[in-house]
Formats: sequence, structure tokens, C-alpha cells
Amino acid sequence: MKKYSNWIGLLGLLFVLAGLVTYSISTMINTLVTILLVIGVILLVGYVILQFREIKSGLSSRSAKFGANAALMVIFLLGILVVVNILGHRFSYRSDLTAARIFSLAEQTRKVLKNLDKDVNVIGFFKAGEESQAREFMIEYSHFSQRFKYEFIDPDKEPGLAKKYDIKSYGTIVLECEDKQEKINTVSEEEITNALIKVTREGVKRILFTTGHGEKDYDDSEQGGLSKAKNAIAELNYDIDKVFLVQAPDTLGADVALIVMAGPMTDLLSPERGKLDDYLTRGGKLLLMLDPESPASYGDFLADWGVELGNDLIIELSPVGQLFGAGPIMPVVTSYEKHAIVEGFGGAMTLFSEARSVGKMTDPPAGVTVTEIAKTSNNSWGETSAIGADGQVGFDPADNQGPLAIFTIAEKSATTFPPAMADELSGPGKGRVAVFGDADFATNAYFNFQANGNLFLNVVNWLAEEEDLISIMPRDPEDRRLSMTAQQSKLMLWLGVILLPLAVFGLGIYVYRRRK
Repeated sequence: MKKYSNWIGLLGLLFVLAGLVTYSISTMINTLVTILLVIGVILLVGYVILQFREIKSGLSSRSAKFGANAALMVIFLLGILVVVNILGHRFSYRSDLTAARIFSLAEQTRKVLKNLDKDVNVIGFFKAGEESQAREFMIEYSHFSQRFKYEFIDPDKEPGLAKKYDIKSYGTIVLECEDKQEKINTVSEEEITNALIKVTREGVKRILFTTGHGEKDYDDSEQGGLSKAKNAIAELNYDIDKVFLVQAPDTLGADVALIVMAGPMTDLLSPERGKLDDYLTRGGKLLLMLDPESPASYGDFLADWGVELGNDLIIELSPVGQLFGAGPIMPVVTSYEKHAIVEGFGGAMTLFSEARSVGKMTDPPAGVTVTEIAKTSNNSWGETSAIGADGQVGFDPADNQGPLAIFTIAEKSATTFPPAMADELSGPGKGRVAVFGDADFATNAYFNFQANGNLFLNVVNWLAEEEDLISIMPRDPEDRRLSMTAQQSKLMLWLGVILLPLAVFGLGIYVYRRRK
């Protein structure tokens, strides 16, 4: 046995190294790692026992001391490499060097992933070799949460699994969490993130659109309807319905996350006003989109929330709108207050058609927080007189000088109810009101213009207290071109293709002759 001791020691060392390498590429200490390490340690112990005398005598020599020092340095270096490998696998760092950060996930997405408290399994059904884009997304998502797990399946090779998930086409991604499941057919951050939130979110919230005051209808698919807005809200897993406030219960249910009034043309009746006030004092949420034609009486309602409803028509002479053919009564907004609703907009454009100003009152009521989110440019004003038959307008001292707020929000603490009523009512929280000076921006005619749809959806999600359920602004690669004249192009040709290679060739000949 002793004559094989060297082989035993070598095998023991190999088993130990194999165990360490397996551990460095594994997400946890599994059975294979344990077996390799145990066998390796046993073999090394056997080698020491069999060669104990030789080892003891060898260690006392001078050469052994130098050898031991060299061996310790090698072991130390190997240990550093193993540790760096383990840390690099467990705590990898990724950097996006593109100017527009097009390969990085949005801050909202990273927040959703870091807050995951449930395991999410993702299965991508792609034809072999066509999943590269989706795989890049999955790698980036899994980098921020160990609860996000993914795999790719070729439905042609595993038809049984494709049938189980009812896969109809290539490129379908299935997200599963507990008993919930979502399918998407578009590989984009917005689709993946919203599907992720849907499968991890508890319950379904209701959004009610009021009727009976000439409001815009979400069943209307014409240019002036809200069918695109409705479909976009439905994709975020909200339950959408209509409510006729006159016939609604005196106490709106606690499951109502948001009430929307889109362009009302008649006054609120006293009973309706009472129901809305009661709903908001219990922490309810209201979205008001008021055209210039909407009755001025809504200003009395908003005064309780510190919002001043302007009796004007915004005129915008900014050249930005003219680039899109927008007239002076169609303000294009690019200035936003820092807020979660418009996070990431960064100068994105939103278009409004025939809008009025909605700003913060000079002295808002106590306990109310008012924020002007979107404003027009300095080249705008609020026209308070009627526009002439020729369509000509001009600023006069009676008008409101811009910039003017066109979108404002208000918050105040809800009334605290006794515990017996807290189960029935909304309970303590914050009442929220969001007011637009225009309802047309969310209609089918303008919903897909620039950031209009994103702004509308972000407001809905903020009001419904679903800040994570965001509409992510697309990030296009920045167009960075190097423009050169014909003379500069010719110079680059001579330098890069002719002179530089000749210089390298000549230098090589010179060095060769010098050495020779």
C-alpha cells in the first residue's frame, strides 16, 4: 500500500480541488461537492499516514523549508483565486456603458425585483437559437433577485410542455407565481415587469368611470373616445366599470381604488358631491380631467383641495409644438416637477388640446399638500377673453402669464374612523386628487402621442397606490454620428489605410537592419 501512497496523495488533492471548483460554480453546497471533498480529505489523510516518517524527516531539512514556503505561497494564491471566483459568481457586477443606458433596467423594475418576497418561475418558449434577446433580459432580471428563475424551452422538442401551457406561437413567455400565471408575447422591459407585478400582486383593484355628466366614454373607439386608455388600464389587471353617482350607494365600497371623471360637461349634483367628499375623506382617490368647457363649479370642489381651476384657455407659442403641427391652443409640455409620476420622463413631450390652467392656490387649506406636476413654457399664457372669429389671439394684462400648471395633484390625510368602521370603510390613509386641465390628451386621438399614454397610466397607478406598476419610457439608442467632409474622409483614407501601414512596415525594416 505504501508504494501507492504518492498516487493516493495526488488523487486526494485532485478530489479536493474538484470539490472547490464545483462549489465555486454552484449556487449552494450540493451532494456532489460534499462527496468530492470528503473523498479528497480521506485520501490526503491516508497519504499523510502512509508517508508520515518521510514527511517528518523531510520537513526538518533546509530544502524542505524553502519548499514549504513555496508551497504555502502557491496554496495562498490558489485560495485567493478560488475566493475571487466564488465572490465573482455570487456578487457579480454589470456595467452599462451606453449613453442612453439602453441595456440597463429602469429603477422601477429594479425596485420591484429587490422587493420580491415570492419565487417567480419564467419559461420562455422559443425556437432554438432565437432566444438571445429574451435571454439577455432574463440574465439582467435574475441579477437583481435570486427569486427570479428562468429557463428556455423549444416547443418543437418538448411539445407536451407546450401543450400544458397552451402555447400558440413561438416567443411566448410564461410567468408563474404560486397559483397565478401571465403570458406575454413581446420581449420588452415594460411587458415583463408588468406581468411580474401581476403574478405577485394580491387581489384586483376596481376603477370606476363616472357617467351622467357628458363624460368621455371608454367604450367609444372613435377619436374622442377612451377605448385605448381603457385597454391599457385593463392590461395592468385592474377591474374597470362605470358608476352613475346619483344611483350609487351613499358609501362607496372600500374595494374602489379610483374614481375617474373624464371631461364632465354638467355640474355635480349635491348628493353626488356628498358621496365624493365622503369617499375622499376615507382615503379615496379621484382623477379629474376638466376641459375649458367643464363647468366652473368644479372649482368650488377643488378649492377644498387647494387647487385653483383657471377660467382660461392656455395659449402656447413654443416652437416645440410647431414642429408637430400643433397650433397655439395645443400646448406641448416638456417641463415636469420631480415626482414618482413623471420619473424618467426627462423632457419627454406630452400634448394637450384646448386646455385650461389648474394650479396651486396661494393659501391652500391646512393639511393639504399640493404639487404642480406639469407646466407650460414661458411663451404661454392663459387667455381670459374670447378668441376672435379670425382665430387671432394676443396677450393682454388681464391674461395669466405662463408658465402655467396644466396638471396638479393634491393629498391630505384621511379621517380616522373607529375600529368598528375601519373594516367597512377605507380606513385611515391619504386621500388623493389629480387634476388635468384637459381631457383630450387621454383620448384615442392623442393617447399614443409621445408620452401621453405613459403619463395617463402613471397617474392611474399612483392614485391607485400601485407605484410599482409603472409605464416605462422606452429608451432609444442615442444617435452619435461622426460627420466628415470629403477632404477629411480623404485624409482619413491616406492616414489609416496607406501612411500608417507604410510607417509600421518601414519601422519593422529599420529594426531588422539594426539588429542584423
